[in-house]
This record gives sequence, structure tokens and C-alpha cells, in this order.
Amino acid sequence: MNRKEFLKKLRNRLSFLKKDVLEKEVLYYINKIDSSKLSDTEVISSFGSLDDIVKEVSKKYGINVESASKKEFWFVRFYNNLIALSTILKNSDGKKRGKILLDIFLLIVITCVLKIPFIFVRDLGDRLTETVFDSNMMILAMWGLVIEVIYVIVALSFFIRTFEKWFKNIK
Repeated sequence: MNRKEFLKKLRNRLSFLKKDVLEKEVLYYINKIDSSKLSDTEVISSFGSLDDIVKEVSKKYGINVESASKKEFWFVRFYNNLIALSTILKNSDGKKRGKILLDIFLLIVITCVLKIPFIFVRDLGDRLTETVFDSNMMILAMWGLVIEVIYVIVALSFFIRTFEKWFKNIK
């Protein structure tokens, strides 16, 4: 990993810190890289993994990393991932860009196919409602709305979680 990538990832992983503390920690690692006679990549690899650095820094400031990282709303994380992915797409060659776009298309198709069981459940509920309540349109409409809302929640959750897993380690 080169210097620029390391500092970007370090800032991202330490984003739970206050800005001044974050910059102090990043500056510490910049100074270590600059003062070493080894190459940047050798110095960076000597730091250990980013997970180790995050644990060390969070321990230093008495912060629980799990609870701090969960404070960021899911849609903010998703938005940041989309921005990062668009930057990667912009800077990628044609083959890599094509694979990423194909993966996104596949994820969208899988999310759409996820709708099929919800359609069956909605139709089954419609048939039961028609026989029990003698075709009460209000109950049918409410049943359909409930199923659609549940589908939207499940589909968004599935799409975002899968998106984050698939594109988490992309470079």
C-alpha cells in the first residue's frame, strides 16, 4: 500500500475521532513515514494492519470502536460507498469498470427477483381476504400496502448490505 492509499484509509477508519484528534493521529503516522530511511511501503507495512492501528488509537482515547462506528447512519455509509465507487469507476480501465457495472446490474436483478415471494404472499393474502371478508376493498388495499412496505424494507436492507460486502475491498 502506498502512502496516499494508507493515509486515505487511515482517515476513513479513524473517522469516529474528533477532527483535531484525527489529524493529530494522521500527522503522527505521516511523521513516522517521513522520518524513516525505509521506503514508504516498508514503513507502512511495519505499522501492522489498519485494524491494529484503529484498536490502538481507540484504546488510547478510551473509545469503543464498534459503538462509535455504528453512530454513522446507514444511508451516510451507503452514500460514502457510492461516492468511493464512482471515483473507482472513473479511474478504472475498461475491463475493471465493466466487471463493477456487471456486479451492480447483477445485484439489482437479484433484488428484483427477491420480490417474487412477496407477490405470492400478497396474492395468497388477497384470496384469503376475499373469502373471509367478502371482497372488502379497504382490507385488500391495506394488506397490499403492508406487503409492499415490508418488501421495500427487506429489499433496501438486502441491497445495501450486499453492496457494502461486495464493494468493501475494491481498489
